[in-house]
Amino acid sequence: MDGLTLTQRINRVTYKNLRIGFLWASKISLMILTVMLTTLWINHIDNNHNATYVLTAQFCWQIVLSLFGLAYFNRTSEPSNYRYVAAFYTFVYGLSWGATVLILGNFSGSTLTAEVIANLMIMVALLGFYTYRDALYLAVVPILLFSTWVTLQDDRFTYLFSFEKLAITAIIVESGRRVLYRWFSNRVQQEHENKKLLKELNHLASRDQLTQIKNRRFFQSELDRQINTAKRLNIPLSMILIDIDYFKNFNDTQGHIAGDECLKLVAKIIDASLLRGIDSVSRYGGEEFVVLLPNTDLDGAILVSQRIQENLSKVAIIHPGSNISNIVTISQGITTYHPDQRPTQFIETADNNLYSAKEAGRNCYIAA
Repeated sequence: MDGLTLTQRINRVTYKNLRIGFLWASKISLMILTVMLTTLWINHIDNNHNATYVLTAQFCWQIVLSLFGLAYFNRTSEPSNYRYVAAFYTFVYGLSWGATVLILGNFSGSTLTAEVIANLMIMVALLGFYTYRDALYLAVVPILLFSTWVTLQDDRFTYLFSFEKLAITAIIVESGRRVLYRWFSNRVQQEHENKKLLKELNHLASRDQLTQIKNRRFFQSELDRQINTAKRLNIPLSMILIDIDYFKNFNDTQGHIAGDECLKLVAKIIDASLLRGIDSVSRYGGEEFVVLLPNTDLDGAILVSQRIQENLSKVAIIHPGSNISNIVTISQGITTYHPDQRPTQFIETADNNLYSAKEAGRNCYIAA
């Protein structure tokens, strides 16, 4: 999981959706402008309308604006100042379409066409910018005000109709925004909870329930990953296989509950002895632990092994059943990966070295 909080996730998805909305609104604008510009000049040939050049200049300016929107918001990375750019772009977007509505209504006498364009672009803004309220209203308000002004200037409409249309449109936009944003935030929250649950499940699946360190399942997947990294980057990879000496005797003399506590404490000591975040310790089985040390040669692994032994001796866990000491000790097999080895051979070498350490009297390490 990426570790984002719900607020951070909403902010990230807000930009993602807003970016898609800007691209969509820009494409819709380009299509509408192209159709309107083509229709305008076809009518100009037949009627030689005086507003043709004014509308052409306006449409061309809007095409440039739409192309800017396509270019700027085509980036996938989130700009640090995207909210300011979004607010500025939507405001200019609203002004440009508001100006178009004004020209169509007052200068061309096409009030109905102006109303259709105004309502269409308000809906485009609502669907495209609903995740960012400021951007939405910066786009909608200029269009709505210019549209209302056009109807006020038309003798066919009363003042009451114009203000009713203004109020109803504003209510529809705000209601639509709230419904869409509630759906959006609920979807993001559900995704966040799913990722959080998945993280918890992965955590449980990769943890040993007794010692709370990594388990053998994690070790197997981590071993494959680290071997691939070592081969790709041509860096060393070392392993330490650790066994608690005479642990069966510990259980027989101290009891299994004390044995479990011993395992937990030894696991904690090994984990605390690993000073880098890339190092890992896993419970390999029973009283055995395995340590993976990426980018570490044999000498470096020996230093880690010595540190583990030293830290364990400082804690001095009483072990009445040991044949070599009155405290808990460990035997360790250390090895470094060779590129021609299979993962099983790598583990087998560490296991052989561990066996040799036991044969040598335990409470020691064998590195090869």
